[in-house]
Amino acid sequence: MPALITERAIPVHNASMSRRFWPIWLASAVCLAAGVVLALGAFRPNGDGWPTALYLLGVVPLALGWLIAVRAPRGPVGAAVAWLAASLLVVPALDAWGRAPWPEADFVGALGVVAWPWQLTGLLALLLVFPDGLLPERRWRVVAAGVPVSALAVGVAMTVTIDYGEPRYFTAPVLVPEPIWLPLMISALGLLLVVVIACGASVVLRYRRGGDRTKQQLRWLILATGVVVAVMVASWIVTSFELVGPEAYSAFLLGILVLVPAAVAIAVLRYDLFEIDRILSDSVAWFLTTLIAAALLAAGVVLTGYLAGRDSAIGLTGSVFLVALLLFPLHRRLHRAVGKVLDRDRTVLVEQIERFVEQVRDGSAEPEDVETVLRSAVRDPELTLLLSDPAGTGLVNLAGTTQDPPEDRMSVPLRTASADIGVILVRPGSMRHLRRVKLAASAARLPIEVSRLRIGLRRALTDVAESRRRLVSATIDERRRLERDLHDGAQQQLVAIGMQLRAAQYRLRAGDPVSADLELAVERLESTVGELRRLAHGVRPASLDDGLPAALARLGAECPLPVDFEVEDAASSEVVTVTAYFVVAEAMANVLKHARASRIGINVERQEDGLRVAVIDDGIGGVPADKGLTALRDRVGSVGGRLTVTSEPAGGTTVEAVLPCAS
Repeated sequence: MPALITERAIPVHNASMSRRFWPIWLASAVCLAAGVVLALGAFRPNGDGWPTALYLLGVVPLALGWLIAVRAPRGPVGAAVAWLAASLLVVPALDAWGRAPWPEADFVGALGVVAWPWQLTGLLALLLVFPDGLLPERRWRVVAAGVPVSALAVGVAMTVTIDYGEPRYFTAPVLVPEPIWLPLMISALGLLLVVVIACGASVVLRYRRGGDRTKQQLRWLILATGVVVAVMVASWIVTSFELVGPEAYSAFLLGILVLVPAAVAIAVLRYDLFEIDRILSDSVAWFLTTLIAAALLAAGVVLTGYLAGRDSAIGLTGSVFLVALLLFPLHRRLHRAVGKVLDRDRTVLVEQIERFVEQVRDGSAEPEDVETVLRSAVRDPELTLLLSDPAGTGLVNLAGTTQDPPEDRMSVPLRTASADIGVILVRPGSMRHLRRVKLAASAARLPIEVSRLRIGLRRALTDVAESRRRLVSATIDERRRLERDLHDGAQQQLVAIGMQLRAAQYRLRAGDPVSADLELAVERLESTVGELRRLAHGVRPASLDDGLPAALARLGAECPLPVDFEVEDAASSEVVTVTAYFVVAEAMANVLKHARASRIGINVERQEDGLRVAVIDDGIGGVPADKGLTALRDRVGSVGGRLTVTSEPAGGTTVEAVLPCAS
């Protein structure tokens, strides 16, 4: 049973395909018949040769119509392109028949004269159905029906109102009176004009309602038809001034027979093959620039001719110079204005990134914000910017963290002349989206490069800071070991020796001269032990074993000035604790030497960014904020802290250090 169903389904499918292609088959038959007539008429003994044979290029839109119909069978565009070829070939074929010594040449020639509106029907039908069929409203069906009706109306009006005499004698069976034929002709031409305007309006309406894909496709058609119209106008101008003969219309025929069908085929099959937005915008901008420049040049020539005479070389040279001077700024402004209309996405993208680059240059924006700006510019919230780590460890994000690119993203490489600097990862999309990302990456080259360099600089500074902290920590550990060795080693041995000498002294008889020598030796040993204790205290104060508050209290107790304490028992590393102690000790020493103070305040407290240590005096002040205390600044800086000095003349001095607790 399934096999039977399949066998019966195949003919139905073939029948539907045949019904779908019958308009193209009919157009092919018309093109074939017209092509034969044109070929015979062009190459007969008295034929005109190449001008008529040029219409044989109608095979191009016919072939493209078949290609579109096969590759995109659901739409009517393929049939419209095929009928574009047929409508363009029929009228010249009738004219070629009328000029040849063939049967009914008079009638066929006259028919060719009144059939010219039919050449518009193919293009008008294409405008109505491109790119995805008629618009849904009923009025557009009326317009579609009006295309052949208006062409027929003009042909009939011309037939019944004009008496065609020599060279080919033909008179219509019915001729309307003269008072009637003018309103009749105007009405017929007016109907045709209304249909043409309605077909153009359908393109505008479809463009305004359509999505990105539809707008991209319509831009291909707009560009092609715009070029054809410009070439047609140029042909009219050169033939009107008799600069070129009828051959000038050859370019128009090439445009309508080749350029328009090719643009339609690309729009349907590969609409994102090129940057049509940019091509269209640049073309319109240059066209407008040319028109305005020509108008300015003509106005300048007329004005200088009026002021200095027609043959004035100076006036002509001045006009040309003025136009050349205005050409570049004029084109730049026109290009920007046209781009906002025809290539708005690209223009807005570039302007947004250029504003950000200027903000980075003047310091009002951080270069690391480039990823956010790129996401907004290309409308891809999942865009990710990964940069090559200057250390050569792979790809890192803007925070400097190593990150592997996901496999489901498209990557746009970022390269310089000498190296790869990173990639931009975007969601899979069209070629147009990929080109936009590349354009955005090119425009944002400066902040991307700066972000990469800053990652390397931050990493280098971090490595230096960590290395410095390790060195300081190793120094503190070495000082602790040395202090312990001095206390538990040499100092204890010297004390033991002194005790032995004192014992030996007690065993001597009174008045023994050796006793005096032993007394002197014991005194020197005690002096040496005191010196060792002082050295050990300078390496690392033993009082820190009881904590920073106790060590500072002991330091204050030895100070000759009154000391006010506000010391918080905040947990910190050994490095920070030792550094805080020496900051207080050295600052107090400076107060005693130079400040002439009557009181000292010591404040130690934990803050969010570290341990704050402040030594405050009420002395004479006047200490430079950025000079002096070099040793103290180096000590604080060695652990990644910062030291500030606030001192007003006769207002006392405050030495404040903020030490990172993680050191």
